Amino acid sequence: MQLKPLLLTALLCLSAPSFAQPGPKELHNIQKAISNAQTDLKQKQAAQRRAQAALSASLNALEKARRELAAITRQQNAAWNQLQKLQSELEQVKTEVTGTKAQITRLLAGHYKNRQPNSISLFLKNAEPGQKARYLQYIKHINQANEQVIHNLVKQQKELEQQEKAIDTELNRLKKLKAAQQAALKKLGKTRSTAQQQSNELNAQISNQTQKIAKLREDERRLNNILADISRRNTASRKAQAQSRKQAAQERIKKSNQAQKQTKQKNNTIPRGNLTAEDRALSGPDQSQGGSFSRMQGRLHKPVGGSVAGRFGQARSTGGTWRGVFFATPPSGVSSVASGTVAYAGTLGGYGNTVVIDHGGGYVSIYTGLNSIGVSGGANVGSGSYIGTSGTLPAGEQGLYFEIRYRNQPMNPLSWIR
Repeated sequence: MQLKPLLLTALLCLSAPSFAQPGPKELHNIQKAISNAQTDLKQKQAAQRRAQAALSASLNALEKARRELAAITRQQNAAWNQLQKLQSELEQVKTEVTGTKAQITRLLAGHYKNRQPNSISLFLKNAEPGQKARYLQYIKHINQANEQVIHNLVKQQKELEQQEKAIDTELNRLKKLKAAQQAALKKLGKTRSTAQQQSNELNAQISNQTQKIAKLREDERRLNNILADISRRNTASRKAQAQSRKQAAQERIKKSNQAQKQTKQKNNTIPRGNLTAEDRALSGPDQSQGGSFSRMQGRLHKPVGGSVAGRFGQARSTGGTWRGVFFATPPSGVSSVASGTVAYAGTLGGYGNTVVIDHGGGYVSIYTGLNSIGVSGGANVGSGSYIGTSGTLPAGEQGLYFEIRYRNQPMNPLSWIR
């Protein structure tokens, strides 16, 4: 019975590294935050559509008010023309009243000069009989004319008062109507201005948020390209190591079989627990750095001092979500959370000065917003090694932004840090 191949297989199985997969809760938080950001953008777009509708309604109301004001102005012009006509008629009435007053004045003067109360009786008494009837008719016509003059004066004065009152009433009505319409027009103008301002502000907010989201996606794409390249190199390295281990194992098995054939054994089986020196020399594959890193969950030290100001999965004030953790701190030294190889050290658009450390096995840690970088690409760093100084993110936050990713999937760094 060949125990050595079975033993080697067991060692290979036991030595396979266990990788900590991103938790469903963490992925759910990211998806929820993205959904919230999209919902917020949709709400802003809906508010912008409502503002545009309000602006359109305001413009329509303003145009209607302008038409009404123009109609009032036309009415006012017509009333003014009517006023001119009434004033002309009024002047004519005043002239007639003046003439009537003159007639009455002459009549009163005649009566004043003739102070004999019985003068008409004496005049008729001394008149010839044939002329008395004619004189009486004259006197009757004179009295009727005098009465008519007085009646016309009273009538003309009433008409004068009525026309003046009508003119004043019409002018006051038009004045109030125009004032009310001008006030409404002013109010509509303010409403239109407010609606226009709100629409412009919403357009600006939507434009800014769209640009920020596009920029964040572009920044994320660049970082993902770097991480994808690291992942490809790690995959190739793992395949090469696995192939090397396989060949080494096959070579050891081959040598072991040859040794068995050359050794005479009394029994065909090997007692349990009675391994040869050759058996004890067999060993499983070395644990990779990734396997070592995965066992450090909850035991990593913080990369920098300061307080947590942005948590994994939370929405950012500048748009998007935190896919790592942000430590708010004045400029301070930044250290690697674990040993590894510097895969990238330089400026990355949207992240500022950035260091990416490959810990093997698909695990990387990312440090962004650095004021200065203290390592170079390809350098090996140990746990706690100085890699730079914290500074300010491009969005203006002062501190350090830190991520941990497994095979390019963001993980919650706070679950790894003690």
